[in-house]
Amino acid sequence: MLSQRTWEAALGALQVEVPKADFAAWFRDARFVRAGGREIVVAVPTVFAKEIVTRRYRELVARAVSKAHGGDVDVTFVVQADPAAPPQWLAESPPAPAPVSRAAGTSDVRLNPRYTFERFVVGSSNRLAHAAALRVSERPGSVYNPLFLYSGVGLGKTHLLHAIGHAVLASRPDTRLRYVPCETFVNDLLYAIRTERQGERLRRFRERYRAVDLLMVDDVEFLSRTEASQEALFHTFNAIYEAGGQIVLTSDRPPREIARLEARLRSRFEVGLVADLQAPDLDLRRMILHQQAEAAGTRVPDDVVDFLADRITRNVRELEGALTRTLIYAELHGLDLQPTTAAQALSGLGRAAADRPPATDAILAATSRHFDVPQDDLLSKRRDARTAGVRQVAMYLMRNDGRETLPEIGRVLGGRDHTTVLHGCAKVERRLKLEDQLKADIEAIRAHLADGS
Repeated sequence: MLSQRTWEAALGALQVEVPKADFAAWFRDARFVRAGGREIVVAVPTVFAKEIVTRRYRELVARAVSKAHGGDVDVTFVVQADPAAPPQWLAESPPAPAPVSRAAGTSDVRLNPRYTFERFVVGSSNRLAHAAALRVSERPGSVYNPLFLYSGVGLGKTHLLHAIGHAVLASRPDTRLRYVPCETFVNDLLYAIRTERQGERLRRFRERYRAVDLLMVDDVEFLSRTEASQEALFHTFNAIYEAGGQIVLTSDRPPREIARLEARLRSRFEVGLVADLQAPDLDLRRMILHQQAEAAGTRVPDDVVDFLADRITRNVRELEGALTRTLIYAELHGLDLQPTTAAQALSGLGRAAADRPPATDAILAATSRHFDVPQDDLLSKRRDARTAGVRQVAMYLMRNDGRETLPEIGRVLGGRDHTTVLHGCAKVERRLKLEDQLKADIEAIRAHLADGS
């Protein structure tokens, strides 16, 4: 029987298949209204939202509801305003003060107190990024504008972003500073767009993000998911840049490798300085562990430091977590700090960085580089043998190494149907049985992904 539970089950399935930003924009406020016969009625808050979900998602929603029900169901969308609670900055009345770090001249500044320049350990793998961040904090708006920092997960780009904020506020307390994860920027924009009082909401959104001296946006690769957010950041970038403000951005890849990023944004991201942070070498890993131990007021023997530095090689965050885990384990079990204790504490973790599946965009970039086929061609409708073959290799790697769903792979590769992805993966599997060169190509791509290059 069709019911509220049917809709909730369908929503769960949609949350897996629909990109996170789109789900938040168009389905978070969707509500079950009624059901009868083989029809379910779902309410969305605005006419604009109804047009979007009807045009883009009606078939997908109908399939999800039908699967949850166990039979064919038709879905009808209606408009019934029931807006979700807006972000605090859009609240009709001033929000209650929150216990966050603030400074004069700023609003909504949330910086991690641990992420300062003093606590950032410098080595050959991050020296350029650190020096650039330090210069920007000393002369915001005058050098390296924008500063674009990129690296893999847990290598320090967010640490440097927060360190810039702390240093600027320490020397210039009246700086109007805005730090925001890109996902928050996107969600704030989508909320402003999808509400009925769109003009007022958008005006306040622009004021929030453009009337600043320093804008810091973390994880800008998230922009690739929506065109509207790219448009908004483009105009925000221009307004701040032309007013002499400083912009600092971070990502998990350089601008040229962010899939579906508009050329005009890419060119602006690259006009200042693009600096990367590489995985720390052995000496730097040792220095990081010694500093962490000193900050914790604990002496860690060199052989334990060497064991951990050799065990965790790719990720600073996991390296620090491994030491923390070892210290807690030793204390709980009354053991001395020695390599065998660390080995017991980390038992079952394996080499965490090596075991984590690579991101789809990283696979796409690595495949594109290896075969020297532009990413834009792989995302396009081109069907010549070479482009199609390389595209199928990307599908295969995303399915087997990235462990993505077929619909998600199809979405990443230019909005292709999941049956196309399934066919592409099967074709690569057949070729692997016959073509040694293809095996070598795929292993080379995997090696690059494991190396983070």
